[in-house]
Amino acid sequence: MKKFAIGLLALMFVLVSSASATIRYVSATGAGNYTTISAAASAAATGDTILIGPGTYSDGGINQPSKRFTYIGAGWDQSLVNLTAIWYANSSGQNGTSWEGLKIESPTQCLTFINSVDSIRVRRCMVGSTPTSNSPIDNGAGRSLIVEDCVILGNLTTTSSGLISVSDANYPLTVRNCVFVNRGGNANCRALSGVAASGTVEVYNSVFLNFRIPFSLSTAGGPVIAVNNIFYDWLTTPSFGSYNASSIFDYNSSESVVAAPGTNTTSITTNPFVNYNIANNYEIGITDLHLDPTNGASLINSGHPSLLDFTDGSVSDRGVYGGPKPLVDNGVPNYPWAVNIVLNPNLVGVGTPVNATALGRVGPQY
Repeated sequence: MKKFAIGLLALMFVLVSSASATIRYVSATGAGNYTTISAAASAAATGDTILIGPGTYSDGGINQPSKRFTYIGAGWDQSLVNLTAIWYANSSGQNGTSWEGLKIESPTQCLTFINSVDSIRVRRCMVGSTPTSNSPIDNGAGRSLIVEDCVILGNLTTTSSGLISVSDANYPLTVRNCVFVNRGGNANCRALSGVAASGTVEVYNSVFLNFRIPFSLSTAGGPVIAVNNIFYDWLTTPSFGSYNASSIFDYNSSESVVAAPGTNTTSITTNPFVNYNIANNYEIGITDLHLDPTNGASLINSGHPSLLDFTDGSVSDRGVYGGPKPLVDNGVPNYPWAVNIVLNPNLVGVGTPVNATALGRVGPQY
């Protein structure tokens, strides 16, 4: 089975700035410029990059409506943001804002895009909310959105919401290499929902777990284009849901309880993953959605022939580790981070010379 290796580098974290933007470092331990994301965002200017170092951050609603930022964490296993309110992008001044390498949790919606904010990206993040009626990623009143290399977790009990709420303003949504998880096992939970009358919904190389109906989209809306996806661990009386009849489904795989629509489908007869416990659902840090060489063999190197795996040149797998660029484990961003520093000797006094070794990480470029 193909696995994507994340490079580990022995390097120290270095702050870099340019003439056009400033990098602002948030550290939970006080080692950076700020200890909260809100403080960094308040001080920053549009175009700045806000680096969120390893640690846990408790923050209220984050919103700077006239500023466009790039937020970068050290990976969803390192940089955890516990929100007490919503993280907004809600004006044209925030067009082009992006989030990467973070675990974001909230008792309400996590990320909300409104007032026609456009060209938003959420990359390499784990996003999960606990309410039963709010989307973890709500783009209902936003415009175009790209979600890549993410795990989206929800506990929804109402059909009016999905784990990602698709723009009602008829703008496109593109999803690549993502995992959608119905944590609560409620039959009403949807992965993608929206009432847009137009605007495509493109879904590539993703995995849908524990749904009865993954799509709840307008039949009069724009078409769904779904390629190389896996639908597994269905609830009772499943269906693929509602979407435009002109939608294109190709090279998707599903359990035989409900066949995937479209062409070049594969029926899944056994658990195809290295480690996924149906009884426990998705377990953070335990579940491994790489395809098992035996039980998932029919899904390996059987994806769309035009989507070659850049890592070895083969035809792509189906699912979240398929496609040209497989999912990046733990959401490690394309930024060098030191995640552990060892001092030798480790007990020193003032003026004692030490040798410092840093274990770092950096993910591949998009």
